[in-house]
Formats: sequence, structure tokens, C-alpha cells
Amino acid sequence: MSKRRKEDSSRPVLKLAKIDQTQPLLQLPQSICDGDATEKLQEAWSKSLDEVTSSVALQAKPFRHCVINNYLPEDFLSKLEADISQVPFNMKLNDLYSFRQTDDLKTAESPSISAFISLLKEKMRTWLVEVTRIPLNDKVAITSSMYDQTDTLLCHDDELEERRIAFILYITPPWTIADGGTLDLFSSSEGRLQPEKVVKSILPTRNTFVFFEVTASSFHQVAEVLAADKRRLSMGGWFHGPPLARPALSPEPTVPLKPWTEGYFDMVEEWVNPLYFDEEVLAQIQQDFEEDSEILLEDFLKEDKLQMITTALQVKDLKWTTTGPFNKRQYEQAESNHIPELVQQFVEMFQSEAMFLLLSRLTGLTLHEVEEDEEDSHGAPLCWGEVRRWKHRHYTLMHDEDPHNSDFCLDSMLYLNAQDWKSDYGGYVSYIAKGEDEELLTVVPKNNALALVYRDSDTLRFVKYINTKATERPTSANQDSSFFEIYNAYYE
Repeated sequence: MSKRRKEDSSRPVLKLAKIDQTQPLLQLPQSICDGDATEKLQEAWSKSLDEVTSSVALQAKPFRHCVINNYLPEDFLSKLEADISQVPFNMKLNDLYSFRQTDDLKTAESPSISAFISLLKEKMRTWLVEVTRIPLNDKVAITSSMYDQTDTLLCHDDELEERRIAFILYITPPWTIADGGTLDLFSSSEGRLQPEKVVKSILPTRNTFVFFEVTASSFHQVAEVLAADKRRLSMGGWFHGPPLARPALSPEPTVPLKPWTEGYFDMVEEWVNPLYFDEEVLAQIQQDFEEDSEILLEDFLKEDKLQMITTALQVKDLKWTTTGPFNKRQYEQAESNHIPELVQQFVEMFQSEAMFLLLSRLTGLTLHEVEEDEEDSHGAPLCWGEVRRWKHRHYTLMHDEDPHNSDFCLDSMLYLNAQDWKSDYGGYVSYIAKGEDEELLTVVPKNNALALVYRDSDTLRFVKYINTKATERPTSANQDSSFFEIYNAYYE
């Protein structure tokens, strides 16, 4: 190693240039900044009209939203993309969503991230107040989100914590409709404030900035990303202001409970695996259930009966209705007045006195032969149920508005046509304690298995979104990628 030369005070001192850590000076795109453009957008927003140019599209339906193309200089966007890739992302996974997200970026040290946040807090916020007349304060929440294949964010309205305007900047590679990941906007029903259907899908095009007003009817979703070789990267969040009064929501229609149908003892004996009538087996199942409050009874139906009911559910003239609303659920329910006679009898068997008795013996619950003088008697046992079909894009979300969720309940789920179903597909039932994040129990569909779960009013449940991988499940000539569920809820 060479020795360092002694400095000569008579020679000029060489000063090394410092790396520029200052924030780049960003401006809003010219397409929205000139006075004429701002004035037109302001008028369109105030009158709920459309104003569309080659660079900006402000539209009023299904709720006021705006798409701005070429929002940032491309060289800056590339720098922003590189800096975001250095920020840690956390997996976000629950009933509503599956994707990765950073913490709030307000403390990020990157000059490009800081410059973008400054643009939003200063110039963009001022412009939004001018255009929308919404009195935004200086609070801006911003994170970065990354969606890989099968990731999604299901239908919701964003109303929370004084959020007034939501925004997203897309930093994606070239993207097509076939890649999924669109921002879907829902129309909503008059009066009930519930999403009805997707009426607009916005492609997450690189360097596009989207914003919309957050209201009780701003229902939207991020559709599932279908591309296996692309990542949907974005930065997004909310501008805040005084909260809006939220209108009262209309309650969901109550599902009527009914007592058992008398009889069906012969049919239960003809259809159910004789194993589940064996006294020693019944005693062991009841003991296990009393300890765990759940059990999975495999091979529940006799094989020939299993084939009969599965075939009956696959007939083409059986009519299925999609249930909603989308901010709570999406799956198909067999129309009770259009189901084959065999399916009707099968459904009635599960709501019969014979099945109540069998379930009582399997679980130890007082679903049959309750003595009138027992102190813990809850009255006559009741039930309700439906025949469901589950396939790609189906799900349910957690909510505590279930009109029957004030009592203890026995969930009964018989799965059909569910051969080789994997939890990676979704479609499993997850039980969560109210106010907690940790799962208490997961029930993965298994063909010809009856799942029994006893839950209280503080336990919520949801069916995880069924993703595109489910369509790859091996099927035979008379199968498709969907499965059936005979669902019933029993109350002591």
C-alpha cells in the first residue's frame, strides 16, 4: 500500500463533489394545471358530469373518479420504482385481501419517495381542494402495495378515519386485461347502499394516477392478479378531511329458522355410512367433539349414494343464483323451486328429525329429546340451510350482522365433488374470534366429508376467496373445478 503524501499547503485543495441528496423538484402534469383545464374539471366535478380528454378522464359514475395519464416524468418514476424496491414489504392476509404492503412511507429516507409525498401534500392537495371543494387537511397516508398472482383486494368502500379522497399511482410493467389486477368500480343500489355489479374496470397502466371520492357508496375492488410473471406495484393512500355522516345501513333480510321435519329415519339409515351408527364409534366421536368443539367425519355417505347426489347436483337444468352483496359474499345457491326431487329429499333429510337425532348423538348437543324440565333447555331446536356451489372468484367476508349470530350454533358442512381440493386454492372456512386476527380453526373442503363446528356469538367465520389455481384442479369428464356444499346451521 502506498503511503499517503503530505499535503502541500501551497497547492489548491481539491474538493470532492457531494452526492445530491436533495429532493427532486416535481410539478403536477401540465394536462391538469393550466387554468382552463382546472376550471373544466372543477365544473364537471361540482355538477357530476364527465370531462374526458386524451390525458385526463373525470367521470361521475358509478361514483366520482378521475384518471390522469403520464402523471410523473418517466425517469423520475423509474427512480421511484427502484427506491420502493428497497423498502420492506409485509404480507397482508385476511378475509378481505391478500397482497404485500409497506408501512406508511412518510418516514422513508429515499429522496424520490420524499419528493413524491411532498408533491401530494402540497401541490396535489391544493389542486384537489380547488377542483373538488372538499376541505382536505394536511394528513396524507401513503403506502406501496405489491400484488402477485392470486392476490386480490375484495369489494369495500374505503370509509374509515376521515378518509375523503383515495388515490393510486401505478408503477407496473406493460399490463393487459388478461393479467387481471384491474381496479373495479361497483354500482350501488338506491337506498340500501350495497354494491350491485362491476360497471367499470380501470387497467393499472404504468404512470397513471387515479383518485376518487370516498363515500358510503364508493365500492371498489382490486381484481385478482392472474399473470404469473408480473407484479402489480402501486403507491396509494388517502387525503383526509372532515368526516361525512354515514347513512344508516338497511339490515339484511332474516333467514327464517324452522323446526325439524318429522321422519326420514329410513332415508338417513339408507344414505349415511353405517360406521356412524356404531355405538363405540359414536361415543368416541362425541368425546372428541366435546373436547374440540369440531370434528370432520370422512366418508359420511355410502359410496353409491354419494354418486347419486353428486350427479343430481351436476345436471345442467339445475338453476343457481349468485348471492350478495359483494361486500359480504359471492357464491351460488341452488334455487329451491328448481332443484331435482332427489336433491330436495336430500336437503330435507338434513333438516329432519332423524338427522337432528344423529347429530345429537354425534356431538352431545341437545338437538333432540330435550326434557321440558331441564334448566338449560333453549326451547325447540331449529335450523336453516342451503345448497351452495363454490368456484373461482367466490368468497364470504366476516361481518357481525348475522341476525342469528346471537346464539350458539352448530355449523354442518357436507362437501361434494371436492376431490383433491387444496388449501392453496382458497375455499376453506376460517373461524376467527371477534376482535382477533389469529385463526381458531380452518376447515378445508374434503370430498364426502361432513364438518361439524360448534361456535358462539363471539366467533366469526369466512370462506377464503377461491383463486385461479382452483381452475387447474384435476377433473374427470363429469366434473368441473367447482364443488358443492350442503350447509346447515342448527340451534339448540
